[in-house]
Amino acid sequence: MSGNFKVTLPDASKRMMNATESFEMSKGELEVHFPKEIKILENSPCSAVSIAYPNGNGSIIIEKPKP
Repeated sequence: MSGNFKVTLPDASKRMMNATESFEMSKGELEVHFPKEIKILENSPCSAVSIAYPNGNGSIIIEKPKP
């Protein structure tokens, strides 16, 4: 899988539910923090995974690179 993954986070500085911040990260960078989630994306037809924050205030979304 080549290309960067898109990571989307809720923007904590904005007190709005739909305020988000997106950026790209390499597979190597993401594997350090989210090894299970990257393995899921590599081995399944899923195009994205969502990881809920432990406190319930949002989630991180990681999307596969576009082909």
